[in-house]
Amino acid sequence: MEETKSPAENHAAEAADENDVSSSSISFGDKPFPTQVPSSCHKLRNKFIPAGRLRKISLEKFLFIAALVVYLLTRLFHISDFPIYFFTDEAVQTVLAADLVRDGFYSYDHELLPTFFYNGYQYNLSTSVYLQVLPYMIFGKSIPLTRGLAACTTLLAAAAVGLIIQKVYKFPHAWGAVLLLSITPAWFLHSRTAFETGLAVTFFALFLYFYLMYRTTSAGYLYLAVAAGALSFYSYSPARVVICAAAVLLFISDLRYHIQHRKTVLFSLALILLVAIPLLRFTIQHPTAVQDHLRILDSYWVEPIPFLEKVGSFFREYLHGLNPFYWYFPNQVDMDRHLMKGYGHVLWATMPFMLVGLGVAVSKIKKTEYRALLIALLAAPAGAALVALGITRALFMVIPLALLSGLGLSWTIEQISSLAPQLRKWLPGVIFGMLCLINVMMTWDALKNSPLWVQDYGLAGMQWGAKQLFSTVGEYIEQHPDDELIVSPAWGNGTDTTARFFFYPTPPFQMGSIAGYFNEKKALDDQTLFVMIPSEYKLMLESGKFTDIRVEKIIEYPNGEPGFLFVRLRYIDNIDQILAAERKARRVLQESSLEMGSEVWQVKYSYLDLGSIENAFDGDPNSLLRTMEANPLVVEIDFPNPRSVHSVQVKVGGPPAVVDLYFTDINGEVIPFTRTIVETPSPRNVLFDLEEEITATRLRIEVNSVRDQEPAHVHLWEIGIE
Repeated sequence: MEETKSPAENHAAEAADENDVSSSSISFGDKPFPTQVPSSCHKLRNKFIPAGRLRKISLEKFLFIAALVVYLLTRLFHISDFPIYFFTDEAVQTVLAADLVRDGFYSYDHELLPTFFYNGYQYNLSTSVYLQVLPYMIFGKSIPLTRGLAACTTLLAAAAVGLIIQKVYKFPHAWGAVLLLSITPAWFLHSRTAFETGLAVTFFALFLYFYLMYRTTSAGYLYLAVAAGALSFYSYSPARVVICAAAVLLFISDLRYHIQHRKTVLFSLALILLVAIPLLRFTIQHPTAVQDHLRILDSYWVEPIPFLEKVGSFFREYLHGLNPFYWYFPNQVDMDRHLMKGYGHVLWATMPFMLVGLGVAVSKIKKTEYRALLIALLAAPAGAALVALGITRALFMVIPLALLSGLGLSWTIEQISSLAPQLRKWLPGVIFGMLCLINVMMTWDALKNSPLWVQDYGLAGMQWGAKQLFSTVGEYIEQHPDDELIVSPAWGNGTDTTARFFFYPTPPFQMGSIAGYFNEKKALDDQTLFVMIPSEYKLMLESGKFTDIRVEKIIEYPNGEPGFLFVRLRYIDNIDQILAAERKARRVLQESSLEMGSEVWQVKYSYLDLGSIENAFDGDPNSLLRTMEANPLVVEIDFPNPRSVHSVQVKVGGPPAVVDLYFTDINGEVIPFTRTIVETPSPRNVLFDLEEEITATRLRIEVNSVRDQEPAHVHLWEIGIE
């Protein structure tokens, strides 16, 4: 590196080169070094900053601010157009905020200021909903507002990685980490959505920044680290694992320092207990919520497998989360709507900088600030490993990767400048310009080409169309107020919630499918208008049950193919006879052979539209089956050999029901048992504990949902016979 000049020499140099190049002294590692600034940069700076403040803002600060501006602009520019979908997981944030305001800040469970909100049969949202409350109260609901608020919040993550490079690692090029994070494809996409994962990652970045400032600058920053960690913890379920893992590892890593500042640490522990009160309240009120959430996510942790096998699954998923091939190259692990076509989750061209930064961090692992960065890298995939690797769960990884890349970039710039001092004048500016250009090009590519990246726009693909569909539906209702619209929900997840985002609090139409009219005759007249997706339209034509079919409007997918069809129709004249014949055929019990240990049971059962009969005997209390229309649900078992039965347990749904058992003994006598059960909020086990053992050749089970008439859906989870 060049010899450092004294402040007087620097001042003289500035005066001598006032019209060409200015120099300033900036700390690098343990030594200061001179930085020279091209006059063109001064001209650009003079244009935006008052002359009286020029001496107060260095070039590096100016570039840092400029990088943050570039970051924010590339988040907000046409934010409703990319990603091309507006997903239910985004809409629900504002819908729940609106419901919270409407209900006087009570939840659906009548909890004041709930810790977590009920969403999609699980409690999984918190901070992200509260974030939307005040903007909703002031401005109402819109896609740009919902997404834009979340995107603006992620600016804190960009600022955090830049400040860590500048204030903790003492490298001047904070703008590098900001722009590298900005062009990370996984972050570029998800930071333009209202998904709660972006918020959790943002607070994770702040947690890391404040902790590093606690270790390197002032102990008081620990309180802010606790606050940021708590906000991340409550934002997203995988963040709970990431934050806890990082906190434990950092505590162990810096134990000696914590002991030296034990007063601050003790107050911080008290603060942790304080912020844990909402979690404690939630756990008391909803003791099974965590298990239910893992069950919905199909986590191996709730499967009936040995504990060591679960631990093995965790470490396999965890190691996948550290695999550079997953991060730097296109993959087929994640769903299309969470990918940018042709990109890895992180730009492969930035990998060399990440490897350099990793080398720097490992070589200086004895220093707490570098050790903490490696700990953050190791903790980031822990949340995803609880279920299965996926970018939304593993998104925390972009923060340590951006920091390592920013570290490597700064180190590389300084090494080149040390070897070739003449490059110091313009190298940072060139790299800054290149990174800004990549930001612009990525934004242009996403807005121009993403509508055709993936051309599966339905449920299994992009789930495109919320904005286009509901705006068209709203216009149609204004023009035809007397029509009854039935809008298909089959094009996306949770479309009822998305509909409430656009038509709050209750949509002026029904959510339903033409498929519901196939097996049961329902009211249908000229004022009934169906909004179908192409697959439903095809099934309707193939059913042969409708005539006088008129397509009044078509909303096209981005590739020009039909996406939503507005259709009027009526039943064919002999529909009653056709439906009656089909019902009669469906009442015939289905038959199947099941291998049960060393025996083969012959089982007859009602016609199902969900699950299979095997689900009732697989030993999994969470797999279920459902009748298509039969009530009661019937399961009849013929044992190959007379079987001694002591008890029967049947797991059924929550509605009030009557469960009947009919045993046929070896003498051909039928022995009945019955149980009447009241309504409960969750499925439950109905136990028949027989006073005397019965040797049976056949068992018939009937589950009658007493509140429902046929057609009805009757659910069954498990049958246990002992």
